[in-house]
Amino acid sequence: MTQSTQKFLGGWSQYWDVAPPVAFTYAIYGMITSLETLTNPGNKSPSTKPIDSSAQKMWAYGGGGCTPQGYPTEEGIQSIVDATVKNGWVGVDFDDECAMNIPNIIRTMQALKQQGKQSSYTFLAGADYVNLGTGEQTIRDITTANCCSRFCLMCYSSHMWSEQDINAYVEKAVVKTIDLVGDRKKVVLALTPAGLNDTNLQQFLDIVIKHDIGGLFVWEFKDLPNQYLDTIITTLGI
Repeated sequence: MTQSTQKFLGGWSQYWDVAPPVAFTYAIYGMITSLETLTNPGNKSPSTKPIDSSAQKMWAYGGGGCTPQGYPTEEGIQSIVDATVKNGWVGVDFDDECAMNIPNIIRTMQALKQQGKQSSYTFLAGADYVNLGTGEQTIRDITTANCCSRFCLMCYSSHMWSEQDINAYVEKAVVKTIDLVGDRKKVVLALTPAGLNDTNLQQFLDIVIKHDIGGLFVWEFKDLPNQYLDTIITTLGI
C-alpha cells in the first residue's frame, strides 16, 4: 500500500509540567480518573493549565482505575463541555477503562463538536476485542454518530505485550478498527515506553505504515528514550 496519510504523533502524560517532544501534534493530560469530581489523584482538574507547548492540548476523561462505572451521567455532560471550552482545551480523550456510559459519551462528543472541540476514544484492543468482538458495538455506535476525531488502540498493558501477543493481536485489531470506523486516518496505534525495544517498536511502526493509519500515540511520553523518538520520527516521516 502506498502511504498517503500524513502521520501524526502524540500521547498522554500524568505530569502536567512536562512538555511533549516538539514533534508531537497532540498532548493529552490526565488522567482525570475521579469522574464524579473531574480530578485526578494529584488533585489536577481540567481547570489546571499544563505547561505551554506547540502541541494541541487535550485532557483525558478516565484512564486506569477510573471510578465510578457508568459515567458520565446526563448531568455531567455539560460539566465536561464547560470545562473544555472555558479552559481552552482542544478537546477531550475518553479513556474508557471503567465501563463508561457510551450513549452519554456520544452525547458529550456531539456537544463538544458543536463547540468546535475534538474528541478521541481510547480503548484496550487486545484478545477480547480481536477474538470475541468485545467493544465492537461501541466503536460502531460512536462511528455512526460522526462525533469522534480519533480512535486510539491501547495495544499494551503495564508493559509492552510479548512478541507472541503483538503478532497475534495488534495488526488484527488495527484492521478490525479500520473496517469499523471506515476512515483509516482516524485510527491511532498506541504503545508504552515500558518494555519497548528495537524489535517491538519496529513491529508497531510497520503496522502504522502498512495500513496507512493516522499515527502513533505514546503513553507517558516523558519516558520515551530519545533514540526511539528519533526512530519514530524518521520512520513515519514526521
